[in-house]
Amino acid sequence: RARRSTTAGDGLVTGFLDDLARAARTLRRAPVFTMACAVTLGVGIGAATAIFSVADPVILRPLPYGSPDRVDIVSQGAPGPRRSSRLGYETIADIRDQSRTLERVAAISDWQPILVRDGSAAILSGLSVSADYFATLGVTPEMGRDFRAEEDVPNADGVVILSHALWASRFGGDSSLVGRQVDFGTRKVTVAGVMPAGFEDVLQPGTQIWRALRYDRGLPYACRTCQHLRMIARRRPGVTEAQAEAELGVISSRLVAQYPKEYESPGFGLEQLQHAVVRPVAPALAALLVAVALLLAIATVNVGGLQLARALQRDEEFAVRSALGAGAGRLMRLLVAEGLVLAAVASLCGWVVAALGVRTLVDHLPAGVPNAAAIHLDARAFALALGVTLAAGLTIGLIPAWHARRRALAGSLRGGRRVGGAPHRVRAALVVTEVALAVILLAGAGLLARSLSRLLGVDAGVAVNDVATLSVQVSGPAYQQNEGVWAWQERLVDLARAVPGVTSAGITSQLPLGGSFDSFGVQALDKPLDNPEHAPSADRYTVTPDFLRTMRIPVVDGRDFATADDAPAGAPVVIVSEALAQHIWPGERAVGKQVHMGEASHPWYTVVGVAGNVHHRGLDVSATEQIYIPTRRFFFSDNAVDLVVRTAGDPAAVLPALRRAALTAEPLAVITRLASMRDVVSASTAQRRLALSLFTTFAGIALLLATAGIVGALSGMVAERRREIGLRSALGATPTGIARLVVGRGLALAGVGAAAGIGIAVAGSRVIASLLFGVAPHDALTYVLVATGALAIGVAASVFPAWRAMLVDPITALRSD
Repeated sequence: RARRSTTAGDGLVTGFLDDLARAARTLRRAPVFTMACAVTLGVGIGAATAIFSVADPVILRPLPYGSPDRVDIVSQGAPGPRRSSRLGYETIADIRDQSRTLERVAAISDWQPILVRDGSAAILSGLSVSADYFATLGVTPEMGRDFRAEEDVPNADGVVILSHALWASRFGGDSSLVGRQVDFGTRKVTVAGVMPAGFEDVLQPGTQIWRALRYDRGLPYACRTCQHLRMIARRRPGVTEAQAEAELGVISSRLVAQYPKEYESPGFGLEQLQHAVVRPVAPALAALLVAVALLLAIATVNVGGLQLARALQRDEEFAVRSALGAGAGRLMRLLVAEGLVLAAVASLCGWVVAALGVRTLVDHLPAGVPNAAAIHLDARAFALALGVTLAAGLTIGLIPAWHARRRALAGSLRGGRRVGGAPHRVRAALVVTEVALAVILLAGAGLLARSLSRLLGVDAGVAVNDVATLSVQVSGPAYQQNEGVWAWQERLVDLARAVPGVTSAGITSQLPLGGSFDSFGVQALDKPLDNPEHAPSADRYTVTPDFLRTMRIPVVDGRDFATADDAPAGAPVVIVSEALAQHIWPGERAVGKQVHMGEASHPWYTVVGVAGNVHHRGLDVSATEQIYIPTRRFFFSDNAVDLVVRTAGDPAAVLPALRRAALTAEPLAVITRLASMRDVVSASTAQRRLALSLFTTFAGIALLLATAGIVGALSGMVAERRREIGLRSALGATPTGIARLVVGRGLALAGVGAAAGIGIAVAGSRVIASLLFGVAPHDALTYVLVATGALAIGVAASVFPAWRAMLVDPITALRSD
C-alpha cells in the first residue's frame, strides 16, 4: 500500500513536470508574447524585490544588537514638542545611580576628529561615548577590547575604537594596530579595538571612530543645564518600557524638587532605539512598499489579462483536447504550468531589475538612513522574489485556466468562440482593476508632486540662486587658541573675496538648511525669568560682518554688523530674528535691549538689529528663532565653519576656486561640503524627492500597462464582434457611430476603474500623509486631475481599436462566420 501511494505521487509529479515541459514548448513558439509578458511581470517582481531589499534592513529587520528590544533612547521634559533628546551629564549620572529598572546607561556626544596620516588630513565621523556604550548596545569589538572605566574620566589618556571599514581603508587592515598610537593632528591616541565588519552605529550612521567621553560631575560643561549629550539605556530583562518610564518619572520629580531652576519641566521619555532611528524614514519606505505592491499587482493582472485573451483564441484547441479525453482539471493544470513557466522567465528579468534598482536606490538614499550598509540582495530578498514569482505564476495561470475549465465543460467542437459572456466580463474586470490600481499610484504621485511644489515655494529666508557654500574644518597646534582660529577665518574670507565672480563673502558657524544644529537659551535683562530653563532657545550663528548681506537675510529694524563689531576691542552686540524678538518682547522694540547666553560669567549683549526669520531645520519646519553674534564676540571660536559667497554668475563656476582658496588658507584643511545653496536646499528635501521620483516611475509604468490593457480588451472585443459590427454597418450604422461604440466602451472601463481607484486612494491616503506639506491627503484638485487623466487615457487607448472597427467590411464580416 505504501508503494502504491509513492507511485501515485511520483506519477503526479512526473505528470506536472511533463506539463511544465509542454508549457515551455508552447511559450517558445510565441516568443514575442512570452517576452512581453516576462518583461512586464519582471519589472513588477524586480521593483518589489529592490524596495524590499531597502526596507528590510532599515525598518523591518531587528537591529543586529543583543536583545535590541530592550535598548531605548531617553528624552527629557514633559511630552510634547519641547521634549528634548539632549540631557546634561549630571542628569544622566543621577539616572544611572538611582534607577533599578535600567541595567546599563550610556552617554553620547558628537565628535568630528581630523586624522593626519601620510601628510594629508581627513575628517572622520566620530562619537564620544561613555565606557559602557557598546555594552549598552549589546555588541563587542571584533579585535582588541572595549573601553575601560578608568579610561572614561577627565585627563585619562586618549583611547579610541575604530570601525572595521576605517581600519581596513586607512590602516590597511593591519592587525598589529591594536594597542598602538595614531596621530590625530593635535594629539596621539591609542587604538583599543576594532568593531566587527557588519556593525553599524544607528545613532549616527557612518560612524568611523569612537572615543571615551571622559566626563565627571566636576566639569563645568557636565552641568544639568549643559544639555548637549544623548542618552541610551538598556532595560533589565522582563522590564517593560512603561515600567522603566514610570520609575524615571519618579526620579524626575525628585530632581525637579531638588533643582527647580535647572529643569524646564518634569518627566523623562523612553522610546525603543529601533523605533527612534527608523521614524524619519519609515513613512517614505512604508509608502514605497505599498506603491510597489500595487505595481506588482498591476503587472500580474496585465499578464493575466494577456493570458486570458490568448486562451480565448485557443478555444478550438481546448475543445479538441476535451474531445480527446482531457478533463477540465487537466486543462487547468496545463495553463497553471504555463503561468509558472512564464513567471519563472519573468523572475530572471526581475532579478536584473532588482540588482540595478538596489544599486540606484543606495546611491540616492538620503543621508543618515540607519543600517544602510546592510542593504543588498540577500537570501531574504531571494525568498521574497521566489514567493512573489510563485504567487504571480499561479495567478496568471488560474485566470485563463478558469476559462479553459468552462470551455471543457461545454464539451463540444461547435462553432463560435464564446461560452456565454463570462470571459469578456472577466477581462473587463481585469482592465478595470488595472486602471484602479494605476489611479491609486497616480493619485499618490500627484499629491507628492503638489506637496514638493508647495515645499520648494517656501521662502527659506535666505538667498538660494546665486550663493555658493563651502564647509571646512581645521585642526592642529595652530588652532588650539581662539586667535589662531579667527586669523584663519579672516584669511579664508579675504581669499574667497578675491575669487573672480565673487561679489561678497562671509563665514557662519552653521548653515541654514545645512543639517547642523547649535542652540542656546536666550535671557533678556528686562524680562527676568524665575527658571532660566524657560528661556527661549535660539539657533546660534557666529558670523563675520558680511554674512547677512551675502545671504540676503534682511535687517528689518536697527542695523547690520559693522567691521568694528568684529574687531578685538569691539562691543558685545548681537542681532536677533523677528521670531525671537516677538517671543521675548511682544509689542516692543528689541533694538537696544540686552540679552545673555550661557554661563553667568558670560557678557550681556546689546541688540543692534532685528533680522528676518530663517528656516534653519527644514523648509517643512516653521521658521525657528535665531541669534547672530560676531565671531570675535562669542565665548569660543569655531574651527568648523561654512563659507558662503555671493556670485555674479553661476555659483557652480566658482566652486573649484573656492576649494583652492580654502586649501591656500590652510593646506591641511578638510573640506566636507562644496555646493551651491540651491543644492543644499535640494538635499534638505531628498526624502520627499526620492518618494516622488519612485511614485512617479511606478505610476508611469502602471499607466502604460493599464493603457495596454484597455487597448487589448477593446481590440479583442472588435475581433470577436466583427459579425455584429458588420451587421450594424449593413443596417446603416456610420463609421463614426461604430467608433463611438468602441470609445464609449473604453471610457466606461477607464471611468469605472478611475472611480474605484480614487475611492481607494482617498481611503488609504494616510499612508503618505506624513510626506505631504501644504496639501491635504484628500486634496480635491489632485483627484479631479487624476480622474481626468484616467478618462483621457481611456479615450487615447480606444483610438486604435476604434480605427480597426471602422475598417470592418460588412460583407466580409457577415461571410466569415
